[in-house]
Amino acid sequence: MSMLEGLGQIRSQMDNYVVGHDDVKEALLLGLIAREHIYLEGPPGTAKTMLAEITSEAAELEFFFYQLHRDTRLAELVGDTVIFREQEEGGEVIRQMNRKGGILTSEICVLDDISRSPGEALNILLRVLNERKFGGDRIPLLTAIATGNPTKDDYYNEPLDPANLDRFTLQMKTLGLLQRNNWESAAKVIDLYASVNAGREIVDKVDRSALDEANTAMPKVDLTAAVKQLLLEFLNVLQNDYGCDETNSLLTDRTFLVKAVKILKAKAVLEGRDHCVPEDLFVLKYLTTFRVPEEVHNRIEDIIRDLLQKKKLAQESEEIEQMSQAQSEEQSEGEPRTDYSAQEASVDHRKQQLELGEMIQQTLSPNAEDGGDNTEMNLDNESIENIEVLMKVLKGRIERNVAEKVPHYGGQPRKWRRMHTFNDLLDTDPVESAIWYDHITPQLPRILLRERFDRGGDLAILRDISSSMAGIYSKWASSVILRLIELARKKRMRVGYIEFNHLSTKYQVDSKFFVRDYEKMQRRALALHCSGCTNYQNSLEDALMEFQRMGRGNQHILFLTDGVPTQGDWEVKAERALAQELGVAIHTIFIGKNKCPRILEIISEESDGAQFQASTDRHGVIRIEERNKPEYPVPAAAGDRNWG
Repeated sequence: MSMLEGLGQIRSQMDNYVVGHDDVKEALLLGLIAREHIYLEGPPGTAKTMLAEITSEAAELEFFFYQLHRDTRLAELVGDTVIFREQEEGGEVIRQMNRKGGILTSEICVLDDISRSPGEALNILLRVLNERKFGGDRIPLLTAIATGNPTKDDYYNEPLDPANLDRFTLQMKTLGLLQRNNWESAAKVIDLYASVNAGREIVDKVDRSALDEANTAMPKVDLTAAVKQLLLEFLNVLQNDYGCDETNSLLTDRTFLVKAVKILKAKAVLEGRDHCVPEDLFVLKYLTTFRVPEEVHNRIEDIIRDLLQKKKLAQESEEIEQMSQAQSEEQSEGEPRTDYSAQEASVDHRKQQLELGEMIQQTLSPNAEDGGDNTEMNLDNESIENIEVLMKVLKGRIERNVAEKVPHYGGQPRKWRRMHTFNDLLDTDPVESAIWYDHITPQLPRILLRERFDRGGDLAILRDISSSMAGIYSKWASSVILRLIELARKKRMRVGYIEFNHLSTKYQVDSKFFVRDYEKMQRRALALHCSGCTNYQNSLEDALMEFQRMGRGNQHILFLTDGVPTQGDWEVKAERALAQELGVAIHTIFIGKNKCPRILEIISEESDGAQFQASTDRHGVIRIEERNKPEYPVPAAAGDRNWG
């Protein structure tokens, strides 16, 4: 029997006698392959001990079970010390020996209610489990499975100290099928144990050599550079995006730089691979249960899924970039082709760009129900803390600008203009209208031009939807924009909306860019689709050209992004100059906990805009804070590209 067949046989025996609990089954196998210990927390009667017994029987492992209690003595676990006398030449010698207990002779053991164990026994027990030695002698133990009840008053127990709990690499919370409302699986359990052959008798057993072979194969598994990078990014997200630090978490080097690698490799062995793949990162959920805050652990799978999506999108963007570069090199190298000129190649390249733009436009279409892919939507009403800071600053910047006078029937009479239609007859000059009645001419009489001050102004929102924004960053941006649109509604501002990656996509209503259709804007802002690279230049140029068509006024751009541009003019020199010429204030919001790119600070400073940073705490609450202006002068050198 091969190694994979043996592991599959053990899993089959688990499935034969225990319905559901797939995570616990996988964790048990990973623990056996990696030779790591497991901690399971859950109420009594949820198959924790039974699964361990089935595993030991299926693999013909020596099994030991012990129910710990407040009066547990160490001797009950490691055995009693026996003192005896021996006769030797010259006299009698008194010796002592240890009559080995179950923990020293078993290959798999279950320590039930470990949190009830007294400290003097628990400390030595954990050291034995960690070193797998007692009195200098190695013990055959492969995996220890400790169980505990939830730390509630009903169970009269206390939680393990985090340092002691950290000795168990794999940690899980488990519930019964009834607590999960899994009635389909509950029905299968009834059918299983209502049958005539309800007893447990494992016939098809596996030799322990299958587990030994799996453990030997594990170090030979290639972690791969991609999985290594994703592991580091995962830890970075926990620390910098979710605020997991020494005050609320236990992210140790031992667990996440050493043990985690073993579990990832064990997962590859379990699936018969000689290398790890990015999807193996989902096993990290078995390591974070009690090492990070509960609300963070509940989102672990989403965090990993976001990382994998970003990785996939980045690879796709890189492949597109490489293909474009290779095509360009192919066109520029070798002998000139008579049937395919450089001009034709340029036209074809432009066609590809337009096709890509059309594809993105369809995806981001406001008429998504007509075929656009709008499956990813930010339907969560995530709370935003300190949003008032952003609103207050923007409100002050908007109201301090000169109000714009616009024609309005209910406004004050400001000056005269010629009548265009007879609907304006009541506002005509009485003298001129009387003369006109007596002597009708093609030139109509004058009427009063009524105007009122429109203090709303115009706001263009530029949102980064490049691949690096995929996941939680996109949700942050969506939530911030929804609140900004509410501000615009209250101030009666006209709003324009642009989404950008390597292309710039303007959202228009009836061919108009600046509109007051706030409901459609909000629906638009809910989309979370992200792809492509980052180009600041195109979106800023599109927005500024719209402002240029309107003339000077109370005009603002809100620019949301999470990083530096990778395409276009990194310095956006022409766009910065045009913004100053038009008097458009560019307010920047940098999304993330890393250092804000210098170019964003310079853009805001030159255009007299505000600077903000949006990030989230470990509870997933978005916080927006105003950044200080940079202390360094704006560089005059045009070639300086050190914007990071």
